[in-house]
Amino acid sequence: MFSRNFHDAIDRPFAKEDYDETGHYYLTDKGKRYPSITTIFKLIDPFEKTDGYEAFVTWAMNKNNIGRTEAIEWCKKYSKSSTDVGTALHKYAEDYLTTGELPQKVRPSGLEKEPYELFEVLKKWLDENLSEVNGTEFKLYSDELGLAGTVDVVAKLNDGTKVIIDFKNSRKPKTPKKCEDNHYFEQMCAYAKMWEFCTGEKIEYGIILVVSWDGKVRPFKVKLSDYESKLWNWAIKYEMLDV
Repeated sequence: MFSRNFHDAIDRPFAKEDYDETGHYYLTDKGKRYPSITTIFKLIDPFEKTDGYEAFVTWAMNKNNIGRTEAIEWCKKYSKSSTDVGTALHKYAEDYLTTGELPQKVRPSGLEKEPYELFEVLKKWLDENLSEVNGTEFKLYSDELGLAGTVDVVAKLNDGTKVIIDFKNSRKPKTPKKCEDNHYFEQMCAYAKMWEFCTGEKIEYGIILVVSWDGKVRPFKVKLSDYESKLWNWAIKYEMLDV
């Protein structure tokens, strides 16, 4: 079972959220406005333009025997359902890691999967593998990168290694290759750079915790410096956009 030893900087409001039609942004305590790392991914590599999205729509057409327009709407609802489950899962995990107490189970309305069932699986992994929690849902930024974001968890593993942890809810199991294709590791690298900028503490490793609907947690641990050059490429490409 882990202890809670939140970083001294946790109470400092480094940034607050801001939104517009292009995405999710943060206003920093120094008056800067930076995009979230996930907004950059969406602006530069829109999911709607990828072969994967077209395959998704085609699959929906064949599965439901419907036309393309109907399939696109079906895909939006399908994706929203997954997102809603993930949002509830994140909230359960955040409350548990912050307080150390089991969160109150809320009966979901219209969700395909019970989020609390996924939380119970995730909780088991957290209890068995974490020794200390140093922060949850911490809003960060980096002047160096010109990026901002909210890290899910900063914690220590049982062996004393401090890590960035990012939760991912998934209908199906994900492989490390799939995580890399979805830019999850660059995302964690960004959080580590932001954490270092805001707190002065360097974090070398990150773990993606994929909680899939088959009731399993698949952890993928990486050395974040391996993704730093890719992260900088994203930041540079964003600077070249007319947003």
